[in-house]
Amino acid sequence: MTMFCNYGQPYVPGICSLTTSTASSSTMARSVAKSDRATGKEFREWVNREGEGLHSRWSRFKVTYMGREPPQPPPHLTLDGLNHPILAWAEMESFRLTADRARLAMVYEPLVKYYRALQKYIRQGNGLYMTDWASMDNSPRNKYLASGGTAVDTSSQMVLFARNLAEIAEVLNKNKESTTFSTEASELARLINEKMWDPDRKFYFDLTLDGKRSPVKTIAAFWTLVAVWPARSRPLRCQPSCAIRKPSAGSTVFPPSRPTSPPSSRAEGTGKAPSGRPPTPW
Repeated sequence: MTMFCNYGQPYVPGICSLTTSTASSSTMARSVAKSDRATGKEFREWVNREGEGLHSRWSRFKVTYMGREPPQPPPHLTLDGLNHPILAWAEMESFRLTADRARLAMVYEPLVKYYRALQKYIRQGNGLYMTDWASMDNSPRNKYLASGGTAVDTSSQMVLFARNLAEIAEVLNKNKESTTFSTEASELARLINEKMWDPDRKFYFDLTLDGKRSPVKTIAAFWTLVAVWPARSRPLRCQPSCAIRKPSAGSTVFPPSRPTSPPSSRAEGTGKAPSGRPPTPW
């Protein structure tokens, strides 16, 4: 929403709504937990109150780390609360309009801690990044992410995160740190192109825990266009496997998701997403 507010600068300074999140960030990535409106406290379901290793509460799996040791100490949040790492993107888009260097200086350290915490807890041994249902509610992709599969959108967002931190560091004359983040972004982008690109299907796919590409095409792959910058030799193929019809024909490029688990494992058996929303069109 802060990016929509950018159109109203300086009358709608939406970036201020992120101040609490970024300023209170810690090495446990507490900043991204949802809050209870009534109490102002962190949303209870996202807190790792059991003190266990990383797990997804509503996807009901524990993360298995492949090719690396499980991080210690256990994370403060569950995997459900560690999705869409795009706060730095919002900050840079606001800065392009406001030139508010003082704000970048204020949020830089918390954003770096958040980035490093995500590297510590949701990076798999293959160098790519994990997610669960919270990235795309009720998507048919989700079962392939179980137990620690890696996601093309989250991995791409981490590329974007690193690039944004590099930009912020450059503005703040932290040139050595800027170079470090740029290098990390390029290496992660290389891994995404190497492991997630399917040359036959001409598309980027999530990876299962054992490293196999998911059979499901989703718009998660389009994050590569924002962050990874695929080579010209890798245009995403949306046809003929994805038919494009007029909305009146009841079909879109990517059809609406359907519940992917039996009612007993969904929120109150309602067929809705854990948040109570109906299945989301991705």
